[in-house]
Amino acid sequence: MLTTVRIQAQLFGSDQPGSLTSGNTEVSPLEDMFLHIDRDIYIAGEDVWFSIYNSDTETGKLSARSIIVYTELLNPWNRPVIQKRFQLSGGRGEGNFALPDSLSSGTYTIRAYTNRMKNFLPDNCFMKDVDIYNPFRSSDFWSKTTTGSSSVRTSDSHIENEGGTVLKVDSIFRRREKVHLDLALRNYDKEHPGISEMSISVTTAEASSTSAAVGNKSISGKKAPLKYMAENDGHYLSGIIKYRDGNVSDSSDFLYMSVQGKVAEFRYSEIDSAGHFSFLLPVDNILRNLILQPEHANKKMILEIESPYSGILPVSNTFKDTFTESRLEVFEELSFNYQVAKIYGIKSKKESDFKDNTDRKKRRFYGIPEMDIFLDEYIKLPSMEEVFIELVPGVILRSKKSGYEMKITNPLTGIFYNEPPLVMIDGVIINDLAVLVNLDPETVEKIEVVKTPYLIGDLILHGIVNVITHSGDFSNITFPEYAVILPYKIIETTSVFMVPDYSIEKNRFSRAPDLRNTLYWNPAVKTNSNGEAEIEFWTSDLPGIYTINIQGITDTGKKISLHKSFNVK
Repeated sequence: MLTTVRIQAQLFGSDQPGSLTSGNTEVSPLEDMFLHIDRDIYIAGEDVWFSIYNSDTETGKLSARSIIVYTELLNPWNRPVIQKRFQLSGGRGEGNFALPDSLSSGTYTIRAYTNRMKNFLPDNCFMKDVDIYNPFRSSDFWSKTTTGSSSVRTSDSHIENEGGTVLKVDSIFRRREKVHLDLALRNYDKEHPGISEMSISVTTAEASSTSAAVGNKSISGKKAPLKYMAENDGHYLSGIIKYRDGNVSDSSDFLYMSVQGKVAEFRYSEIDSAGHFSFLLPVDNILRNLILQPEHANKKMILEIESPYSGILPVSNTFKDTFTESRLEVFEELSFNYQVAKIYGIKSKKESDFKDNTDRKKRRFYGIPEMDIFLDEYIKLPSMEEVFIELVPGVILRSKKSGYEMKITNPLTGIFYNEPPLVMIDGVIINDLAVLVNLDPETVEKIEVVKTPYLIGDLILHGIVNVITHSGDFSNITFPEYAVILPYKIIETTSVFMVPDYSIEKNRFSRAPDLRNTLYWNPAVKTNSNGEAEIEFWTSDLPGIYTINIQGITDTGKKISLHKSFNVK
């Protein structure tokens, strides 16, 4: 007799650690990373803004090889104080992070790399030093020198204020006046300029960023074992399973991952002989509670999650530096501007308009259930045992001397499966059925059942039962000791840089002071097919010389680095 089997390709989680981290293949760098950072000097508490360019090392063009970039801020002693991940799309991305107001004054390093670049660290990544000043901490300033060549280097393929490239802007402006900037890239392909990707920062000349869009340190010819794969389909979450008694003979074949919520998510990873495992997770900015559990309960298990950030850090020397009078003057001016904005409550950013509609958009990993039982449509029953007896045909929940068991009848053969089904409450896998039995039926919204065998990759589930409560968050239920609960967000949501609009009369005559340290920031500018772009922004109340810094890349892989200054009277 033929048996129907549901087959579901496991989009996330089918790649196993044995193939991901074998370390047997020697590979060369394929990616070149550059971050355009809005300026070089910051005050503790401010935001750092950056635009991301990830290009192919051979062609120089933007690369879609990776979809996640790892960013870090290393303190003067080379320890990470900020670590965040941002999304890449077609080799481009953007991000920002707020500097803690508790930072010591000193030289910090911004570092960025993809997962694949971790095979070649500490050299094969973007690194740039910035100075951070904290007027409310010790007057000491800690500088550092990093051994080896800087990752910011010179390139032979720049478009840098040369040839027919035109960057038009007036030289003198009044306060709160509109600045109109015309850009035309002509010199790299006069007949067909194409579309270029760019980012623009406008800051005071003393604080302007001087790096050019050239990427990371060249390590041509260097090879390394392929331990870390390119993340082009998702994000790798890896780790290792150890045992308190050192005995691994009773280790589980699979490690299960489930997520709290009304829409069930499920992944698995095969545990190799050394205890390693790896999950491939979808790339989004949702904070999930990941529940990791072994296939078979084992209280001796110790599960360690590998940090997604590299622990291989550049070598540097830290020393106490002294301020020159001119340098201290720049720091104090930036600090004054920042404090004024705080006093007047002037915001420089807003959060992206993101709404968590994932439960409405996501699909259950098992698709449409064969049985969908809403308890409110039936009379109230006193226990979950009676609920299954009266309302869920073909599914038996009963007590035994060793505890409780659940069996499902194969709808085609009429015979119980020998293996137990996958049982979940609010998407969380339950190994101890006493947890289900002790659940109050009045808290349950519905029960979803899949009776036919369900194939996910190499794993066969002999039926699925998902009990969904009204709250949908597994509340008032205690997790077993062997379960690991991991709050996890793959990528950060990027904030939006805010600038005042002085075309509005109310804003133009406002008495609130406008002393922006970064006058304008735009991480994503595209030229039209003729290589042209127009940008507009407003000056502030702060007089002085400002620097326009444009970084980018053409569709042919040429790097763009343009600078121009203007004066505000």
